[in-house]
Amino acid sequence: MNEAASHGQPAAGADPSPGGALLAERRRQNLSLGDVSRQLKLSVRQVEALERDDFSGFQGPVFVHGFIRNYAKLLGLDPNPMIGAADRLLNPVPAYVEPEPVVTHTGNASATGRSMWPLVAGAAVVVLVAGLVYLNSRSGPAPTRQPASTASEQVAAGTAAVEKRQSGAKPTDKPAADRSSAEKSGVEKHAGERIVAAKPAEKPAPASQNDLPKPISNAEAGETGPRMIIRMIFDQDSWVEIKDRSGNTVFGQLNAAGTRRSASGEPPLTIVVGNAAGVRLFRGDKTIDLAPHTRVDVARLTVE
Repeated sequence: MNEAASHGQPAAGADPSPGGALLAERRRQNLSLGDVSRQLKLSVRQVEALERDDFSGFQGPVFVHGFIRNYAKLLGLDPNPMIGAADRLLNPVPAYVEPEPVVTHTGNASATGRSMWPLVAGAAVVVLVAGLVYLNSRSGPAPTRQPASTASEQVAAGTAAVEKRQSGAKPTDKPAADRSSAEKSGVEKHAGERIVAAKPAEKPAPASQNDLPKPISNAEAGETGPRMIIRMIFDQDSWVEIKDRSGNTVFGQLNAAGTRRSASGEPPLTIVVGNAAGVRLFRGDKTIDLAPHTRVDVARLTVE
């Protein structure tokens, strides 16, 4: 087995391997693993992992993209196809499994028809009984005839009511004396009540310029003694690692776009920022410029 096959180069017709392409171009330019690791500031083990398409030892897709881009630019290759192939390796598409066909079993048609006859006959009987009950309820009992005397009395009462309405008398009208007494009692009832008009709410005075918030320095934010506070604003997904003067990691994680983080430690602080173009660092109210410390997408700096 040749060395290209042992390092995971793709076969003809397969999805291009970013590690295989980097390995082949490095050998074509007669560069050793040590030469590449020194120029990229990576360990030999990390370079070998990139050439094997083994991304399990890296901190996330952001770092994998940055290292592949740096390696490809060092060799003079286009990094975009390699980054796309690396994404397909990191997030493989599941294989499509065709569902099994559904098999239905049909019985004897004549036997099924014979078994349905009792149900059809029972349903017809139920419908017939329901129709008879409905017709019987619609007919109802025969109306009773009123005696002639009762009918004549109702006609006389109706005639009297019409004559009373034509005369202008209203059964609900009250005498003038009753209405005046009711109005008088209503006035006396509300005579002792006081009506107080509601005053409009006073508008609050506008805030003066001195009331607006001011930038917080490190001392006001709690930076006391030898400790230093670093504040971070992430405009894009980025990885940040911060170590104190003893080499202890005080902050290290992948941060989503739109989040804010802060970390403190004993200076000097060693900071590594992946995808540095999408991160803003602050010490107190002063911005830390990452541009002079950025190589491709990764910024490395020490803050004292």
